[in-house]
Amino acid sequence: MKDSFGSAQDKKRKSLWAALFLVLAAFSVFIVASISKGFSLRKIREQIEGADLFFVGVSFLSMFCFIFFEALALRTLVRSFGHGCTLRSSLTYSASDIYFSAITPSATGGQPACAYFMVKDGIPTSCTTISLVFNVALYTIAILICGLVTMILTPSVYFYFRPYGRVLIVIGALILIALALLFIFIAVKHSVINAVGRLLIRVGAKLRLIKNRAAAEERFALWEKEYMRYAAEIPRHKPAIVKALIFNVLQRLSQFAVTMFMYIAVNIRHAVGGAGAVFTHGARLLGAQSLISIGSTFIPIPGAMGFTDLMMYDGFCAIMPEAEAAGLEMLSRFVSFYSCVILCFIVVIIKSFVRKKA
Repeated sequence: MKDSFGSAQDKKRKSLWAALFLVLAAFSVFIVASISKGFSLRKIREQIEGADLFFVGVSFLSMFCFIFFEALALRTLVRSFGHGCTLRSSLTYSASDIYFSAITPSATGGQPACAYFMVKDGIPTSCTTISLVFNVALYTIAILICGLVTMILTPSVYFYFRPYGRVLIVIGALILIALALLFIFIAVKHSVINAVGRLLIRVGAKLRLIKNRAAAEERFALWEKEYMRYAAEIPRHKPAIVKALIFNVLQRLSQFAVTMFMYIAVNIRHAVGGAGAVFTHGARLLGAQSLISIGSTFIPIPGAMGFTDLMMYDGFCAIMPEAEAAGLEMLSRFVSFYSCVILCFIVVIIKSFVRKKA
């Protein structure tokens, strides 16, 4: 893997992504504020001042758990193939995946960035590839599991959303099922891996991206042989795969729970109908988040910004006034997404600095 991380071209590309991220973030806030009746900064300030600090803290803890559980899932898969992987290193892999997925269209930058750090830490490229492919498959399955449980326990949550949101959820579910099957198929099917690899080399040679086609094919053959060795071991690693799936489910629930705990924090002190009603509505919002995740998964915009915000706003409006819903959406999104991205960015910067110093 060519060490282009931190090069002038790489920094320019990342700067453009970051700039686009900031523009989309501002636009998302503007959309929610514009469609909400009675929205004002004073309303958000009142929500912040009246929030219960304990549940605000739990909300931030849930955000951190989103990073932590992906780290555990990656660590479990890598170690199952016989390679060392410390928790600190796996947290870096998780942070790089989350950060670059958030700022790139369709989350295309997350896996390559994660793979970069894994290979630099001495994990073989073949092991890195199959671990990441399987983790993406498990991540996809985890989203579907959460959505299915929501539809079984609280199907009414589906109708929190406007018609466009319901359509996105159905389309997203179909796409996720197809992707899960595709990722698993790619991970274990030798003929598909061979055909795709040869095709990429052929196209790369025609576009003059690969100067020595014969050498590239030789390297690919060696990588393919090593990759299939790991793939052949998968049936013997079912316990590790199940464990990684559980971590992926917990990761998704941690992210969804941010909304639930933020809602409780803002409403618990002046609950209408008692604290029990607040916790019930919070749990329903957790379920709503699982459906939002399904509906926004195929949106080719960094972080699905705009679409996710509008769907969250719809969910909140189902149980509270529009002005309060807009403020709570922004607070929840700040913790679950923007704070998470900032934290992951800091981790990536520290890791890059330490690697250059080494």
